[in-house]
Order: sequence, then C-alpha cells, then structure tokens
Amino acid sequence: MIAAYKEHSQFILILAILYVIGVWAGPVIYILYPLFLFLFGLRFRYFELFIIGVWTLMLADYVPVENATHDDLQFAKDLKNLVPLSLFAFFVRDRISFQPYSKLILYFIPFLAIATLGLTDSINLTVGMQKTVSYILMMLVVPMYVNKLNLDDGEYFWKALITFLIGMLSIGLVLRFAAPDIAMLKGGRYKGVLGNPNGLGVFLNLIFILWIVVKEMRLATFTKKENVYIFLVIVISLVWSGSRNGMMSIVLFYVVHRIVKINWFLAVIAILIFVFFNDQIFDVLLTIIEFFGLEDYFRVDTIEEGSGRKIAWVFAWSEIQNYYFIGGGFGHDEHIMRPNYYWLSKKGHEGGVHNSYFSMWFDSGILGVISYFGALIVIMFRQMKFNYIVIAFVVSLCFNVTYESWLVASLNPFTIIYLTILTIIIANFAPNVEVEHVNETDSNSNEESK
Repeated sequence: MIAAYKEHSQFILILAILYVIGVWAGPVIYILYPLFLFLFGLRFRYFELFIIGVWTLMLADYVPVENATHDDLQFAKDLKNLVPLSLFAFFVRDRISFQPYSKLILYFIPFLAIATLGLTDSINLTVGMQKTVSYILMMLVVPMYVNKLNLDDGEYFWKALITFLIGMLSIGLVLRFAAPDIAMLKGGRYKGVLGNPNGLGVFLNLIFILWIVVKEMRLATFTKKENVYIFLVIVISLVWSGSRNGMMSIVLFYVVHRIVKINWFLAVIAILIFVFFNDQIFDVLLTIIEFFGLEDYFRVDTIEEGSGRKIAWVFAWSEIQNYYFIGGGFGHDEHIMRPNYYWLSKKGHEGGVHNSYFSMWFDSGILGVISYFGALIVIMFRQMKFNYIVIAFVVSLCFNVTYESWLVASLNPFTIIYLTILTIIIANFAPNVEVEHVNETDSNSNEESK
C-alpha cells in the first residue's frame, strides 16, 4: 500500500490542490476541475479518471456542519454530474480498447426500461430524465472501466483502488481529533469524510466486501500488516459511527461467507433461519446489549421504530398504492417525500424513505422491483458455480438496503463501489498471472539462496 501511495504521489497532490482550490478559491474550481478531467482522459489515464470520480462522489456526500454559513464542498455537488459524462465520453472515444465489454448492464435492461417508462407519470420530468440518464450511464461505464483497468493493470489497479479508499477513511480518523467539527455530528456520532454516520456505515460495508472479494478472487495480495491496517481502519470507523445497519450488514456478510466456505446449502439454511426467526434473534441481541450495558451506544430506545423510519415506511406504503405496477421514474420517491418533510419530522422522522425497496417501488413500481432483484438472483445463481461468495454479498446487500435508499441513486459514493463489486462477480476475473509468476520466481530464488 505504501508503494501505491508513492507511485501516485503526483496524482494525490493534484487531488489535494483541487480540494484546496474548491474550498478556498471560489469559481476557479469550475474551470480547473473539467480541465483536469479532460487532460486525464486525453492522455488515456483511465485509472486517474476513475479515482477522481470516486473522490468527487465522496466529497459530494458531505453535509456542512450545523450553523455553517456555506457548504465548503458545494463545488463537488455541482460538478459530480461530470463524472458519468466524462467517463462515458472517453469510453465512446476509445471504445475499441475497452473490449471485451462488461455485460453487467444487460441483466438490468428490463428494470431500466420499466423505470424509463415510469417517467410518463413523473412529477418533475426534467429531474427524472436527468436521474435516468445518470443511472444508465453509471451502470454502463463503471463496469467498463473496472473491466478495462483489471485487464490492463491487474493487481496494480486493485491495490491502488483499495489504498485510495482506505486512505480516505484514514483521513476521517485523523479529522476525528484534528478537526472534530468536520468529522463529527453535533450529537457526537462520527461520520468521517462522508455526510452522515449511517452513510458511512453503508460505505464501510461495501469497502469491507470489496476488500474480501478482491482477496477471495486473488485479484491482489496484501501483506499481513496491510490486512491488519485495513481491518482496523474499517472496524474503528464502524465503531465510532455507531451505524447499526453497517455493523449488521458486515456481520451478515462475514458469517454467511464463512458458512459458505463449509457448505453452501448450510449457508442457505442459516439465511432462512435468520429470515423466519429474526424476531427471536432480535430479542437475543437486545438481551446481549443490555447485559453489557450498551443500551445508549446502540440507541436501543429507537431500534423498534428504526429511528423514525417506520413512520416514513407507513406513509410511503400509502402513497405507493397510486403507483403500484409502474412508478413515476427515477427521483419520484423524493418528489413524494420532500413536500411532506415537515409533518413527518413532527412525527419523529427526518429524511426520505430510507428503504431502497420502497424507493424503487416509487420509481419503477412493483414490476421494477421484481425485475431489479430478479436480475440479482439470476446473477447469484449463475455465479455460484464459480464462487459462493456471491451469496454472502447478495444477503448483506438485501439487508443493508432495507434501511437506506441509496440503491436507486447513481451519483453517490456507494453505487460506484457496489457496481465495482458486481463487475468482479459477473466477470469472474482470473487471478493475476503475472503476480503469481513473480511470487513463484521469488520463492525459487529464495530456495536457491538457501
């Protein structure tokens, strides 16, 4: 990982300069940022183009501290639309070199068609069309870039990607002490460099899965110290965030993954037990929490109501009846929830639907929900013959999106990592032969020296 930092030191400096200019130099960033995207693409620096996209989406997720006079990272929110557009533009220009193309988007064509059809009932057609184009572009280009970078750079890409992601999380840990106003909410919960603790929990879950999948697929090798550092950064961030959804999603993924290694059928039985006896399991967890005196940390008093989520879910279900089979297109959930924020907050709920199933139902109807998760199930069954880790991934994802709506959005730091994981699973990337050859050569030389 240190080697990756050294290798990309100039690029890291460019990101730092862009950040400083974006925060303190006002409108200058609106000239420099597109210029750098153009230069990276012009010189075929696709890794830098991909990483700057992830970086921008992470910054755009940031929410200014309470009573702030302005949002220092507003530039990222304004410029994030350039991420899918620039990735798509350079993909089209150099489309021959991207072959063989990733087939991920083919699984979701029925869902995208249904969601697009739903725009006929959109409350805000302009916003709906923008979100539709953005969603389609991200689902198209992210797998293409991941596929190309894996073929071109192999382990070099995967180690650099995870190094960057862990580096951003590490910055959050430092800010926890150096600038707590940035990394902490007023209530004392840690959010790092992201917008809120629950969003950080989603991000940590996806980073953890990506790390395990990369190791499981032998796409990259990490030293013992590197693995320990990655694990500690994720765990410390998770504990500080207090994200119950993030914790449970990671535990589910890890437990199912370990059981799958023993027997995949046993893992399915364990999943069914969890689904049908979740109330009893929930009661046991509460007993354990109370035994260790962690009621305040886990906010036990808000667990049953899901921190106000049930209020939003009841309201969402009543509104969904008007868009049962086909929804109102992307963004429709926001158009329904936003006018009702005030009275929902009076009842104890802050925010949107906080449930990807309901959000997707609003946007694409029950037909869209079936087509989307039907595609995931097809992917799971097709890829099980290569690696059963896909079962753990789908289980963790399905639980995680029960409490967050990020699955129907495209320009956030979660979707790009999620699509990266899906691309790995679908492509069933072969291990990096070059790395294995180097390791084999090193081992032979060591034996000769002995």
